[in-house]
Amino acid sequence: MSAFAVGLRFMIDFVGYGRRLAVVVDECVGARGLVGVYVHGSAVLGGFRPERSDVDVLVVVVEPVPPDRQAALGAALLAAAYPCPGIGLELSVITTATAADLGECRFEVHVATPDHVATGAGHPGDDDLILYAEVCRRSGLAAVGPAPASVFGVVPRPRLVTTMLAELAWGASSAPFEYAVLNACRALRFAADGTLRSKVAGGEWYLAGHPDDEVVRAALARQRGNDAAEPTRDDVLEFVDAARNRIGQASG
Repeated sequence: MSAFAVGLRFMIDFVGYGRRLAVVVDECVGARGLVGVYVHGSAVLGGFRPERSDVDVLVVVVEPVPPDRQAALGAALLAAAYPCPGIGLELSVITTATAADLGECRFEVHVATPDHVATGAGHPGDDDLILYAEVCRRSGLAAVGPAPASVFGVVPRPRLVTTMLAELAWGASSAPFEYAVLNACRALRFAADGTLRSKVAGGEWYLAGHPDDEVVRAALARQRGNDAAEPTRDDVLEFVDAARNRIGQASG
């Protein structure tokens, strides 16, 4: 099967999956109104592997979901998460107001398989929405609803950079080495040309300009599911710290 055919099959799967989730949301929010269901992440940026990738989704509704209905909506979405085109689902429900202007990054409900539900009532907000929303605006797949560029507002570059730097710090301390390294690569790509790419695409871009970098080569191999010797912790931290410094200088 050609790469184009494989990609088309995945797109069809993602649209069908999103529409199934849309039915659940529509049944739960009622008059508050479903606006759209948008697939983002590796499913649209590239690098999606069904045996190891989650399906990332943002759902947009017209009005806030009442606090006493948020948990039920989250539970219904988890119940509908399988079968799934990937290993699981990560999804947030936000309002049109939040999609247009993230502000404090409020959400109505956040779910992650197998069993995580966070309700938005009383929550200070989720900064992960900053990159999620911008990826949706630029590259999101509308399973249901209008084109994402008409729903999601532009996130200012300084806010994207601040979020990326925080994400790099988290990755260096808490994520597998391949995540930390490739996340740094895609952040460097953004600093260089303003594009938002997948971790794999970021790693490929970096390696094209630095073909002898064994840390990135190992990270790409591991991300693709291949065996690779893990770099030392010091080498990984050195790479990520250098990336953070370069991004900070480029954005200063």
